[in-house]
Amino acid sequence: MRSLVLVLLNVGRLLGLVLLILGFLFWSHHSYSLVPVHMGLGVGFVVLLWIMAFLGMRARVKPGLVVVAFLWGVLVIGFGMTMGTMLPGRAHEAIRVLHFLIGLAAIALLESLGARIKRSPAMVR
Repeated sequence: MRSLVLVLLNVGRLLGLVLLILGFLFWSHHSYSLVPVHMGLGVGFVVLLWIMAFLGMRARVKPGLVVVAFLWGVLVIGFGMTMGTMLPGRAHEAIRVLHFLIGLAAIALLESLGARIKRSPAMVR
């Protein structure tokens, strides 16, 4: 399971980096044609977060962190899919900042889960 966690962490890191780069491109009013790619990769990242949360549950990581990861994934997808309809005009910048912060928190959750799984006493194999 240790090697699976390492692979998932590295894939998550790569996905997170690509998502951040795409997000900054959109923020600078470039490459809007890649928004569907950003959304698809975002869903993929959330699925990865949920897989890591499931592995955390199996490794007996604190249940609170596992539950937060599952719920945060729902928030990321829900917010990401509906953010275009929130606060039109110049006020939409606040939604973009919130979207960025929610995404950063998801990356941090993935890292935290990975670290705790690797340190878990249940990681015998």
